[in-house]
Amino acid sequence: MKQLLTTTRVSAKRDLWESAFVGAVLTTLSYVVGLLAGWVTALNWLEVFAVFTSYSSTYLCVKERRANYPIGAVSTAAYAILFMQSGLLSSAILNIYLTPTLIYGWLRWRKDTRTRPVTHVALKWVPIYVLVAGLGYAGAALLSQTFGGAMAWTDAMILAGTILAQFLLDNKKLENWAVWAVVNVFAIYTYATAGLALAAFQYVFFLANTVYGYIIWRRSKLASDQAATALEEA
Repeated sequence: MKQLLTTTRVSAKRDLWESAFVGAVLTTLSYVVGLLAGWVTALNWLEVFAVFTSYSSTYLCVKERRANYPIGAVSTAAYAILFMQSGLLSSAILNIYLTPTLIYGWLRWRKDTRTRPVTHVALKWVPIYVLVAGLGYAGAALLSQTFGGAMAWTDAMILAGTILAQFLLDNKKLENWAVWAVVNVFAIYTYATAGLALAAFQYVFFLANTVYGYIIWRRSKLASDQAATALEEA
């Protein structure tokens, strides 16, 4: 048991270093591509920091590491300031909301192990999720429009979709990746139009990452299902 715990800690530390490496490489790649394409004309260090920490936390999330939450909280705080400066009110409000709610995810995942299984969303909850997300979308769009927010309707879609996707992720529902895919499409368009090239490019990566995340989590679910079946038959 002691050897198993030591191995788990080493694995967690390795994942943390890997997340920093992945974040640095992808942020640099985003900048270089943006520079060559003419999308980036000046370096915004706040945007760079937000993008870097967001990449890192996403990597840890896919690896099912609890450390994705504190790093994600730092990223969302940076993004809240960035989006406020860019006039994207819904995205700013979203990130202000996400920063403290990541504590919920931190507590929800409890110990940094992979014993908590990935599950499906129960069909009875789907209409409720759709209704709440729809009301949130309409409310955020109208509020943003009222206060002169830029791209109010597409920006509001990012807010409503992200809250739903994050809730599903916190509860380790496999369908969270499908919702993230929709969010990412709207984010690419919105942030590119707003002139946030690094952020927009990041969401291109996130869109591809939803496929990878789905595959990894589906494998995890199948493994836990097989283990549960074997335990029942024993």
